Amino acid sequence: MHRLGDSRQSGQLVTYLVGSDARVPLVAVHLTSRGGIAWVELSLPQASQLAERLRALLAQAGTYTEATGD
Repeated sequence: MHRLGDSRQSGQLVTYLVGSDARVPLVAVHLTSRGGIAWVELSLPQASQLAERLRALLAQAGTYTEATGD
């Protein structure tokens, strides 16, 4: 298991890459915040799709920021 996390005053986001010989590898994301706790397990294709969508949103936000000067 590999763990990658970021802790902040408002909460914590931790991502795990879980794999074993008996199971298909998966990505587990655990989020704690003032609003509550969330947990999701994603297959590698689902995690890849999520990463692609997040990249597109970041690119869109960057384009918006450049256009508005914010």
